[in-house]
Amino acid sequence: MLLAGVCVFIPFVGPIVIKGWLITGFWGRQDERSETFPDFDFSNFGKYLERGLWPFLVTLISSFGLGLIMAIVIVPIAMITALMVPNNNSAGSGCAGAILFIIMMILYAGMIVGMMFVLTPLTLRASITQDFGQSFNFAFVKKFIALVWKEILLSSLFLLAASIVLSCIGVLALCIGIYFATVPIYFCWIHLHKQLYQLYLSRGGEPIPLSPKLSDIPLAPAV
Repeated sequence: MLLAGVCVFIPFVGPIVIKGWLITGFWGRQDERSETFPDFDFSNFGKYLERGLWPFLVTLISSFGLGLIMAIVIVPIAMITALMVPNNNSAGSGCAGAILFIIMMILYAGMIVGMMFVLTPLTLRASITQDFGQSFNFAFVKKFIALVWKEILLSSLFLLAASIVLSCIGVLALCIGIYFATVPIYFCWIHLHKQLYQLYLSRGGEPIPLSPKLSDIPLAPAV
């Protein structure tokens, strides 16, 4: 975990490498006992980068597209409602402004939750298939959300709370600790992805073809 934390200091590439190592540990081994989870090995840096690249690209492109949709929806609503707010300094103006703020926050929160529902199956599929094109299987996304939408919501809320706690602890550790807190946060999220996938399969979901690229590193048991 400490060696992986060093990668966080590498701009842009570091988080991708960490995710690649975790994808190797969660999806690239047959023996799923905790003691066989592979240690972070800098000699596999290139492979980790390759394995973390696809979910990163899928998340980046999807987030950009979903963010654009959010902007198209929220900005006109904000402009229309702002025009409806009185321009004077009366109590009615302040009340209308507060209502506008609450409406915008509800819309924003709803769209963030919607984004998590879409990004979770897309990122999961990208991690398993190791392919950009195969990740955008919208029939899979639809079925995945239908089968485990409650668990996606709960796991997202849990990760948000855990991230806040770990980040605060990292800040207290001379601020440097916040970089190393990134590793357990990523570990939690990919671990939750695997649990969601197993739950999806148990409820009748179709399995995702596992990429042979995930088994081309010999894994030795962690000491």
